[in-house]
Amino acid sequence: MDTVLITMKSRQVTADDAEETELITIGTCQWEDTVLTLSYEDTDATGFAGATTTIRIDPDLLVSILRSGTANSNLTLETGKKHFCLYSTPFGEMTIGVQAKEILFEPEEMCGTLHMVYVIDINAVFMSENTIDLRWEFRADPVQAESV
Repeated sequence: MDTVLITMKSRQVTADDAEETELITIGTCQWEDTVLTLSYEDTDATGFAGATTTIRIDPDLLVSILRSGTANSNLTLETGKKHFCLYSTPFGEMTIGVQAKEILFEPEEMCGTLHMVYVIDINAVFMSENTIDLRWEFRADPVQAESV
């Protein structure tokens, strides 16, 4: 596994509000054949301190976002298809509908980007439209990366 600097900008729009967050963190990156796996430890900034997020990106634009630890969820994103996913909260578990509107994956030699736009619903009732722009950059020196 390689050390990477992950920069992620998220936007969540609900019927009543819009919220933007940005996370800059050190994580890991691993290629298995053509599938990229990125992983990082969540913090208070993400609202999921104590959890680990793992993002698996298949070149056929199937993205899985798995969160485990203090919060658990497994979202599957695939353009034009709706997936039903389990989402755990401190108040209990629920099944949510997730439909990707747009996924753009651009890996390069030492970095890459992932852009996703998806809609979440509960019982077919709109909850939010979410946009995630994620960038990762390889770090040759882990000590240097930790000081970022």
